[in-house]
Amino acid sequence: MEIRFDGKVVLITGGSAGIGLACADLFGTCGAKVAICGTNAAKLERAEASLREKHIEVFAEVCDVSSAASLEAFAEHVEAALGPIDVWISNAGIYHKCGIADLSEEEWNRTMAVNTTAVYLGAKIVYRCMKDRGGVILIASSFAVVSPFVGGGAYAASKAAVSSLIRTLAAEFAPYKIRVNGYVPGVIDTDINRDRIREDGDSLRPAIASQTFGMPEDVAWAAAFLASDYARYITGTTLEISGGKLCVQNPESAWSEKEARDRRKGGCQ
Repeated sequence: MEIRFDGKVVLITGGSAGIGLACADLFGTCGAKVAICGTNAAKLERAEASLREKHIEVFAEVCDVSSAASLEAFAEHVEAALGPIDVWISNAGIYHKCGIADLSEEEWNRTMAVNTTAVYLGAKIVYRCMKDRGGVILIASSFAVVSPFVGGGAYAASKAAVSSLIRTLAAEFAPYKIRVNGYVPGVIDTDINRDRIREDGDSLRPAIASQTFGMPEDVAWAAAFLASDYARYITGTTLEISGGKLCVQNPESAWSEKEARDRRKGGCQ
């Protein structure tokens, strides 16, 4: 099985680093023309240069995904530069580590604007772009929907809304041959998570069945599959890419039992 996107145009919000950049790299390597946006001009310029070095056709632009005018302009510029959009990946997101009691109204509103409203705005733009020819929408959800955490209430709430939108959009857009799916990254080794992994890795690892942390390309490969024709009968679902995080209540026990079994050099006794 070979996944190719020759001639396809793939737009990725939050594409200047981490999972978004890994998606741009992989889709571009698989033949797509890619468009990326972000809010940091310098970081975006570095990402664009790294993709061009790999001979990937890329369009990059600073964009505030929470602004309808900014996001609409970005989509229009992408289509003018690369052609009609075939795959739209809503990957941009922000996270404020703060308890609800101390979270400012401004931080709450900004979290909702970037993580949730941007998905709604993107969906409306995508519908207009794809309603006559079909396409694929992929949306970043979060493990915080599965298991919220103290200090991340606004983030979890914003992503819970996104998970609901994924299912609704899949049904509403199905008559137009537009598939809509989500993806849930686990603990992925990105710039945002690197300090957390370094400081708290030993406490994070036991909850993960594989006992490892993911890489951005692990999510990118899952996204590529969901965007490909191999997933043509998959819509309205959200795929976890988490190494089996919390797939059971005590995943670390399997590793302890393996160590005990290895010491016994045999099966259960």
